Amino acid sequence: MIFDHRTYTAKPNMLPSFLKLYEDVGLPMQRQYLGEPFGFFQTHIGDLSRTVHLWKYDSLADREARRDQMEADPEWQAYRRKVIDTDYLADMRNQILKPVSFFIPGK
Repeated sequence: MIFDHRTYTAKPNMLPSFLKLYEDVGLPMQRQYLGEPFGFFQTHIGDLSRTVHLWKYDSLADREARRDQMEADPEWQAYRRKVIDTDYLADMRNQILKPVSFFIPGK
């Protein structure tokens, strides 16, 4: 099992608009291809204007297959172009995480 840990930093005053577009357009498509997110957060204290997603996959191959299907969808491509064109984001980062041996998520 692996987790895709994604952090998006919005430009000043753009986070509400980004989250609204994501909730209405991006998330439904991701649910179709990736399933339910393991977690979805925004910063409350600390570096503001950030959202963090955690997506759970069986393996790197599982992640790659699901994301490749999503990336091939013209509607997903249009959503991504809209995010870029509206210039909502200052930074995007992701990490692949593996649980430590003594932690089993969900148990």
